[in-house]
Amino acid sequence: MKTKNIILFLILFIIFDIALFWTISNWKNLTAFPSIISSFYSKEFCSCYFVVREDEDFCHHYARQWVPISDFQLDKESKKVTVSGLGRTNTAIFQNDKKGCVLEDLN
Repeated sequence: MKTKNIILFLILFIIFDIALFWTISNWKNLTAFPSIISSFYSKEFCSCYFVVREDEDFCHHYARQWVPISDFQLDKESKKVTVSGLGRTNTAIFQNDKKGCVLEDLN
């Protein structure tokens, strides 16, 4: 019984070490993930609504993802789409028909 507990502890320790190593080696990608949600949604919705000129319901469905967004603002006059999700907010702005929509620089 005691050797089974030791073997189980070693297996769990090895799994924990592998998970820790993977997290450390991919930290940059893991920290960038929250911005991807709001960036993707705002850019795709902006392109769908202002470039392709589809209706608002269709574009919400088109830009939808598995991870839900928490806030959405559509400014039709200045042609901006602002989306918040996973604690990050991004804005896509319609440039023209040739360039389409671009993400607003956060710097």
